[in-house]
Amino acid sequence: MKSLLWAFGLLLSFAAQAVAADVTLIDWRGHKVLSIRGRIEFGDSAKVAGLLSGAEMMPYGTPIVMLEGPGGSVEEALRISKVFDSSPVHTIIAKEAKCASACGSIVFLAGKYRTMEEGAALGQHSCSLNGQRNDECNEIIASHAVGHNVSHGAIAAFLTYVPPDDILWFSRADAEGWGLTKYPGENMSGFEKSEPRALKALLGEFPPAQAKWRIGFRENGFDAFVRTSTDFEREMQINLFCLEQRPGRMFLAMEITGAEKDVKDAVLAASILTDVTREWVVDSPAIYQKDDLMTELFIEVPKEMIIPLLKRAKKLQFGVLLRKPYTPMIAWTLLEESRKVLLFAANNCVK
Repeated sequence: MKSLLWAFGLLLSFAAQAVAADVTLIDWRGHKVLSIRGRIEFGDSAKVAGLLSGAEMMPYGTPIVMLEGPGGSVEEALRISKVFDSSPVHTIIAKEAKCASACGSIVFLAGKYRTMEEGAALGQHSCSLNGQRNDECNEIIASHAVGHNVSHGAIAAFLTYVPPDDILWFSRADAEGWGLTKYPGENMSGFEKSEPRALKALLGEFPPAQAKWRIGFRENGFDAFVRTSTDFEREMQINLFCLEQRPGRMFLAMEITGAEKDVKDAVLAASILTDVTREWVVDSPAIYQKDDLMTELFIEVPKEMIIPLLKRAKKLQFGVLLRKPYTPMIAWTLLEESRKVLLFAANNCVK
């Protein structure tokens, strides 16, 4: 196996005539993180091991490693994976960044947590040796994925059927739909490994979303979020967050597909309802464009509802009343098993 990987990595190096990756500590969203950028070559794992301790430990227990590059040496990527096995990290592919081949199929999957921002891309294709698909190398990569809680088929299928000279790009939604990602907070709420795209292929429809909250980034802080449509679609995702400059205040938001202007024209009111509090209705909720795909509608949680929401409520309903011909948007979720995630969001406000 070692000789195979060495030959494969060497072939890639000669073909690309590239230099080793740029491994540095950088500032990202106000946090010091490790960045691996460029083609992975021999010696990069030692750089990673030497610099990783300088990255900031996130409140959920791991440092962050940002990834961007076309791949490179499979053998060296596996060495980097071993570094992460010993010192768990959160691997992230940022907006507009691309992480392909050994970067995406090995290093990204080696993270204890692994997420992609909207607009990021993860690329997969087959190993090659002398220009031909190499199934033994593909099996090594697929087995590595299994060792990191990713199904064999979610990697092997794409490695097998995408030629070495081509590449299949996954969006954030694609990667989440095939079970390649893992968010902070999943262990806290009991969120179970999800492969909705695979289940759709088998059963003909997507499974319902899990009512389990997870941890996401919001500016240079964090929020708690729950998907209410499917585990990977952001339509009617609910977000919970606080703002450092507004202590003692809590906000709930819903993500809606479309442009800010169109959403503002359609929305009449929004409401929050739990099983232990009165309904709270806002006639003019705040509405802002969050990114290229989604607009966010958010309202402040009344102060007297914050503690019941975080500690006692078992069910939450977020409703949005729309002008005709649109029908109201009603999203609901459970809270009881996600207390730790909700309290994390309450204690790690956006700065």
